[in-house]
Amino acid sequence: MGYTDLYMSRSRVALNISGDSKTSVYMLGVPFDSTTSYRPGTRFGPDAIREALANIEFNSIMHDEDGITLEDVNIVDLGNLKSTTKPDAMVDMLSKVMGELRSKGTLVTVLGGEHLLTLGAYTGMMNDRIVARNDDYASERKSIGKDTMLVVFDAHFDLRDEFNDCRLNHATYLRRIVEDNGNDGSNVLHIGARGYGREEIDYAIRSRMNVLPARDILFGSSNTIGSEVKRRITDTVSSYDRLYISIDLDAIDPAFAPGVGTPEPFGLHPLHLLEVLTSLVERDKRITCLDVVELCPPYDNGITAVLAAKMILEMILMYVRSL
Repeated sequence: MGYTDLYMSRSRVALNISGDSKTSVYMLGVPFDSTTSYRPGTRFGPDAIREALANIEFNSIMHDEDGITLEDVNIVDLGNLKSTTKPDAMVDMLSKVMGELRSKGTLVTVLGGEHLLTLGAYTGMMNDRIVARNDDYASERKSIGKDTMLVVFDAHFDLRDEFNDCRLNHATYLRRIVEDNGNDGSNVLHIGARGYGREEIDYAIRSRMNVLPARDILFGSSNTIGSEVKRRITDTVSSYDRLYISIDLDAIDPAFAPGVGTPEPFGLHPLHLLEVLTSLVERDKRITCLDVVELCPPYDNGITAVLAAKMILEMILMYVRSL
């Protein structure tokens, strides 16, 4: 019995998408929100995204001309991670499951859940081994994927050393990832920040993290990205072959995505994300993992879940076209 068998359970809403193609992608949910500091309820996010995926059309708005749809892809829904309220237990279980899935050599899509899950998913995909203990997070770092860039869309940096008397939560996860890489954030591209503290800015600069704040995108055009911003993005990822993409839905303006755990005004247009992602894939960057986090159904009227589902659909089809 592997970790996937041990730690995964069938979700209330199971996707049943089986295409004619031999191409398979894996999907799993992480219904965890124990460290949420504003709006609780992101634990209901994974099944809400599944419901939306089951009720939208499968074609791409970006590349409709090639006729490739989700009907051509086998989505293997592994269900949800075993329920726990302990941050260290969630990170440990998820990292072990992702470590197993890494050997499949195909795209893994993770549905959240709060942003702390990225710590477990990323370390499981990149590291050979991870050990977490209570709030005193510890890991044995081995063979970090030097050819992989972590691309994060988020209104917040999540670079605090500690938040709410805890070092392992949704506001500290990226600090832990960068620390595991020797306090070197040069393989991280953070896009969309507009709500943060001085401690986080200082650490981002000190760790040499690549940062594209929301203002640099928003003050160009309302829903398209300027050529200078595109150049900055493509130059940043030019030396990396693979991408781990993490989309915190609060990167998007609350007008388009109101149902999130920690909303922040003056966000990105959804087309900003699609434009960036499309440009990355068009440059032969292979997506190894995608996580979509912070959907909070109790504060949603359904449009955030549908937007999350459509983003995931577009990303899966981008992956298929890159093969």
